[in-house]
Amino acid sequence: MTEKFLTPIQAILLAAVVVCGQAAFKFIEESDTYFVMNLGRYILEHGIPHVDPFTIHENLHLVAQQWLSGVIFWEAYKNFGVDGILTVDFVCGTALLIMHWRLCLFVSGGNKAVSFALTFVTALLSVPEIVPRPQIFSTLILLSEVFLLEKFTRTQEFKFLLPLPLLSVVLINLHAAVWLMMSVLCLPFLFVRSARHAKFLLAAMVGILIGGLINPYGVEAMTYVLRSYGVELINNNIKEMFTPSAHDIFGKGFYFMEAALIVSLAKFKVPWRYIFLSGGLTYLAVMHERNAILFYLIATFPMAYAWREFTPPKFLAEGGAYLPLFFLLVFANTAMLTSLLEDGLGKFSLPLEILLAAAIIIMLYNLLVLKFDGRLLHPKILPRKNLSLFVAALIVGGIFFTTQNHADKTDGDFAAAMKVLLKSERPENIRLYAGQGYGGLAGMFGIRYYIDSRSEVFMAANNGRANIFAEYLNFKAGFIDYKDFFARYKFTHIFVTSNEPFIFDLLTNDKNFRTVYESERVEGTNVIRCKVFVPKEFRQ
Repeated sequence: MTEKFLTPIQAILLAAVVVCGQAAFKFIEESDTYFVMNLGRYILEHGIPHVDPFTIHENLHLVAQQWLSGVIFWEAYKNFGVDGILTVDFVCGTALLIMHWRLCLFVSGGNKAVSFALTFVTALLSVPEIVPRPQIFSTLILLSEVFLLEKFTRTQEFKFLLPLPLLSVVLINLHAAVWLMMSVLCLPFLFVRSARHAKFLLAAMVGILIGGLINPYGVEAMTYVLRSYGVELINNNIKEMFTPSAHDIFGKGFYFMEAALIVSLAKFKVPWRYIFLSGGLTYLAVMHERNAILFYLIATFPMAYAWREFTPPKFLAEGGAYLPLFFLLVFANTAMLTSLLEDGLGKFSLPLEILLAAAIIIMLYNLLVLKFDGRLLHPKILPRKNLSLFVAALIVGGIFFTTQNHADKTDGDFAAAMKVLLKSERPENIRLYAGQGYGGLAGMFGIRYYIDSRSEVFMAANNGRANIFAEYLNFKAGFIDYKDFFARYKFTHIFVTSNEPFIFDLLTNDKNFRTVYESERVEGTNVIRCKVFVPKEFRQ
């Protein structure tokens, strides 16, 4: 009988991949999650907004296309801090990986080795994309949709299509910008020679359309993507809209998986729906880096079908459950040790140095001494090595988390500056200029600001007023005189860092601007300086 569920060690392993990814994730001040949370807080206090309530701009039309995600993130953050946000991310990330595994197992006819191996590799590559943003909800919904469509296609049972309209309602309110993908993902499944199949699927697509109407903004939310993406100005200036680069480790992983997918689909005969589904999502991911999570978690499962006849060698069948765990522990230890050693041992107390030395010795024992014995990966020896390596991981992990700065325990440059300002100013009296990434966090302090990371919101096609995003880019490039710019918007405070040397140096040397706050920190080999300036007419 085919095993239908993950073994405990496999489930723990997939969850551990998400946890290790979170260990490397920094909840930075420029995080997009802040403006989503701020939106959720506003909605719970004032209701659904139709005019942007956070910026200094008047009467900006707003479609809060992530409003339900904002409510979820805000409630998690309000009650549990950053740990609450990471818990939501962990639950969604683990659910994504387990569902991917179940889908692979389904299409491979129960080939457990191929299914788990593919999900494990996918997990390692996709974990940098599993971050607390609305995409974790939307990807989970879209993956669920594909699972249901695949079950319907194989069984021809209409009951598997019944949840799709409900999923449409949930998606349009969680992340309207990707709602149209629900209909797009149905299209490859029309390539089946059955009129009955096509009729049922087209009826389900009508249900998806009707479900999309159930949101606070109606058709505006459903068509949000048409006004927000494919815009050259955004594509050329927002990193996540760039093509994945093979020059970094994440890009190398993406192109490796893409090549493996192409080879697999070319080598074996697969249904046309897999060709169109994987091909379309690959195309989207190559166009824009932000689509990589859809590629990893939806486009890759056809590889399980292609390799469904593969039988693992006897060694992998006996000890394969331990092999991924062994290398995951090696990876976790190496990553955390590297981070700790880069920070320098000077800040460690003697007991921590002793513990760190012990962990390094355990690692060397596992990786070097036993390797020379030629038995390191023996299926009967490997489980015992996992135990000692796991102990090393616990030691290093404990030191890592007790010595690293977390956003919920220490103020960053921007948060510290805002707290100083609010000692002498009321938030409603501040009109703030800061870089695009800081706007969301400014809103968390109740401060009105010029711009935030919602680039499409600051396009005239969405706000109905002005192309503020283009103006912001021109200002940063020096095409707009800074004195005229600051005077036009009557900014009371201006936050800049030395990462923007053009404006930072101009304001530092301009006697018409007074410095009311400054700080500096060391980041690698660079010294980052931060200042808050007050224009002359707002001096007190």
